[in-house]
Amino acid sequence: MPRPVSATAIDLIKSFEGCPPHPVWPGFSSGITLGWGCDIGADPASLAAWQQYLNPNDYNRLGAVKGLTGVSARNALASVAEIVIQQQDADAVLSNYTLTNEVDSTLKAFPAADQLPDDSFGALVSLVYNRGPSLNGDRRVEMLAIRDDLTAGKARWPDAVVQIAKMVRLWPGEPTASNLPGRRLAEAALFARGLRSAGMLLGALLKGDEGEAVAHLQEALEIKADGSFGVQTMVHVWHYQSNDSLPATGVADVGTLHQLTQAV
Repeated sequence: MPRPVSATAIDLIKSFEGCPPHPVWPGFSSGITLGWGCDIGADPASLAAWQQYLNPNDYNRLGAVKGLTGVSARNALASVAEIVIQQQDADAVLSNYTLTNEVDSTLKAFPAADQLPDDSFGALVSLVYNRGPSLNGDRRVEMLAIRDDLTAGKARWPDAVVQIAKMVRLWPGEPTASNLPGRRLAEAALFARGLRSAGMLLGALLKGDEGEAVAHLQEALEIKADGSFGVQTMVHVWHYQSNDSLPATGVADVGTLHQLTQAV
């Protein structure tokens, strides 16, 4: 792998991808998917990474459905749905194949990303893992903006937090701990965490933080003040920002904290 992915980013990817014990079809334009989101429809070559972990019969059956996507994959799922996928095998494929490919794809889409702090880079790997590396089309304008922000240099890196969070617009529903809007906000928070570790976005509070400052933030938001910045707090910050003409990221930056303090 040209660059390792941070443990925090891997945890984020796993939390949203899940690891079903059997092949699944996630829907839409996906193909049959194995383990931690390994789509043998979109990436037929990925099936080879599973060969050593599957018996020949199961491997050949999956070979008959690789490359199928969308409705074709949905219709083919029944032919392979009872094949058992062991989590330790899925972990090995994730480490030895999938992450290596996703890092390569991330660096091709965002060449300047190699200069980012580890968690910020990992957030982009999660994004590409889920959405692919394309920067073309109306649904990809934020990804194109991220590339431009990174290319422009460090002063523009914080703008990428905003662009990741803007992608919430693409999917309906309230952000949660398991849906795509929630994943985008979690990636924005992880990108911001990396910047904060590098001395940028100082004073910001974000998902995963704990302590008295978080409790004060929660009190200002009029939610349960347990001092733990989880998904609920992130979503409340995002709503507050959306309603007060602030960049809606779910990250309580200094500007957001100041405005909340003034409002109390």
